[in-house]
Amino acid sequence: MPTESTFLFAGLLFLAAALGYVFARFGDPDDEEEAEQAARSRFLSGFRYLLNEESDRAVDAFTGANDLSEEAMDTQLALGTLFRRRGEIDRAIRLHQDLVDRPSSSVAQREAASFALAEDYLGAGLFDRAEELFVRLRDSRVHGVEALGRLLRICEVTSDWERAVDLCAELNRSGSGRVNPAQLAHYYCELAEQARRQKLTEIAGQMLQQAEAVEPGKGRTALIGADLRADSGLVEEAIVTLERLAGLKPAMLGEVIPRLMALAAVPRGRELVASVLAGIAAHPDGLRGIALCIMRDPRMEDPMALEYLAAFVVGQPVLNALLPLEDRGAGTLQGVIRLRPLLHRMLKAGVRFQCTNCGYESAVLQWQCPGCRSWDTVQPIRSGVLQEILN
Repeated sequence: MPTESTFLFAGLLFLAAALGYVFARFGDPDDEEEAEQAARSRFLSGFRYLLNEESDRAVDAFTGANDLSEEAMDTQLALGTLFRRRGEIDRAIRLHQDLVDRPSSSVAQREAASFALAEDYLGAGLFDRAEELFVRLRDSRVHGVEALGRLLRICEVTSDWERAVDLCAELNRSGSGRVNPAQLAHYYCELAEQARRQKLTEIAGQMLQQAEAVEPGKGRTALIGADLRADSGLVEEAIVTLERLAGLKPAMLGEVIPRLMALAAVPRGRELVASVLAGIAAHPDGLRGIALCIMRDPRMEDPMALEYLAAFVVGQPVLNALLPLEDRGAGTLQGVIRLRPLLHRMLKAGVRFQCTNCGYESAVLQWQCPGCRSWDTVQPIRSGVLQEILN
């Protein structure tokens, strides 16, 4: 099936033919001068090299031409973009840099070429060079909003969250480039987690307040808040926060249950955690969520947790059938403990999360998809041998 690059390449060839016809048919007397004829001939020969798959010679031809028409410059700009999409970054950079450096390029063409060149550097991972060009373009009427968006992406890759927040404010002021509140809330959450790692509890709390103000009820904000309260010895408050989150967002049980079991190890927390787990397990999906967490993490050895796993296994005919006859009934708990390594391997056979936007699969929860860079699109899925049995 033809790709976007194929259609673009075909269009460029058509444009090259049209340019050649225009040069030959409608040129004025000045166009017959030797230098201009040589430039046109060199430019059109570049397309012949492309047809022969001689990309380096083609790039030499394009960048070696002298003065070009506006149409020819736009064609070279598009050709560089095509090279970048094909992964030929070095050739894209040469073509776009040539347009930036050309004295004959107009301001609009130079801005377009600078933006394309910055995209080349961004694609090559040369963030400092890309950033320098995008910063120059942030006041451009045509490319300013897009340049700010690319700078925001660089901040995400380099974990420069403070600057990301500032860029969001700048984009919002621009009017046409408003930032998704969920995205900005994640930036504040990132800053809160940084502060927590540095044991700057007060600053972390302030960042969470900002995140909550931007997007109320965010699951990630609640998780970090529970962690902060646990760090500060506010065990009861941490457990209440996790209980509320489990009720509002059952899909996040995979993050809630391990935290609850950690708090159950604290003397003041065990009784309250037991009450919370009982409330969660009262719902079929809740018991399932608890059991899957225990299967997934072999280090979770608390007898209270294992009892819930045993209750789940007994309620699943397929899993219960895996227990030897002598381990059923009164001996179910010990049988489940022996069965647990097998359940762990069966569960591990599948991915846990998938991006709803691009399909990226992950074994752990990602707040931002590494594939398409979207926020909040990586969601729990049911997959793997064990999950297929239980569905």
